[in-house]
Amino acid sequence: MADLREQKYIVEIAKVQGVAKAAENLFISQPALSKFLSRTEELYGVQLFERVGKKMIPTYAGEQYLKYAKQIIELDRNFQEQIADIKTMKSGYLAIGSTPGRGRSIFPQILPKFYEKYPKFDLRVYQETADRLEEMLLEGELQVVMMTGDEAYRNRREFHVEEVSTEEICLVASAEKQLKGIYKYGFRYPWVDIRQLEQEMFLLLNKGSRLRTVTEKVFRDYGITPKIVEFSSIDTIWEVVSKNFGVALASDFQPPEDMGVEIFSIGSKPVTWKFVIVTRVGGYISAPVQDIIDITKEIYGSKNLKGK
Repeated sequence: MADLREQKYIVEIAKVQGVAKAAENLFISQPALSKFLSRTEELYGVQLFERVGKKMIPTYAGEQYLKYAKQIIELDRNFQEQIADIKTMKSGYLAIGSTPGRGRSIFPQILPKFYEKYPKFDLRVYQETADRLEEMLLEGELQVVMMTGDEAYRNRREFHVEEVSTEEICLVASAEKQLKGIYKYGFRYPWVDIRQLEQEMFLLLNKGSRLRTVTEKVFRDYGITPKIVEFSSIDTIWEVVSKNFGVALASDFQPPEDMGVEIFSIGSKPVTWKFVIVTRVGGYISAPVQDIIDITKEIYGSKNLKGK
């Protein structure tokens, strides 16, 4: 295959915004990488980077170079994966991502099953915010992302989205609060009017999470402005709620058991989102990638989830 050192070196410099760190990541000396960059700029007759403080920022010419360099690297990666599939269907790597809360539940279930079939594969597992996962998928750092999305997500032209299941966003509260819900047709759980809880402390995930976005929309839709406390982990939120401190909105996807927490439906109609598997349009869907998708759908498809 073609030697893509030039493209990979320049992309790495842009990624870390400096030669020293890029050289360390590329396992070459800093002087050698600096000379390489100078020769490349001389070759094209343009400056690819400019220094802004201690950072190296791409020039306009550099931005154009990076756009095509990333495409070349992605094409090469797709070709390599296709060749690996044709030759063995066994070796290669899988780069998969999910949000932290969901990854805690699904990775222990799907990765062992995948590894049974592909024991020689290099597994690269990432747990990031939804926004970061999308960015990594678009940049080719991830092959598969498992997270949540609404109906509008299907209109994202750069993504291919497969639905796994529909989940309800519920109010969670300690049983000690003794909230009284009513049963309403079309809702999975006893229903409460969230407007009556405006004086409660609401526990929210940090900005950048899908759940934070949904929670803020619920607040806007019902005209409430409760006090909030932010957390970086949905697991911590469940634990804090179980201690009768505050309430929260959370998905009913595999809620923790035996914590003394009750679940209630809210809204004029159920507040839902989709558990989805996302791949990049144009990305190569190898047999192993398709297998991890199928494994996830087999385990977590709507018909296989208790109570769904």
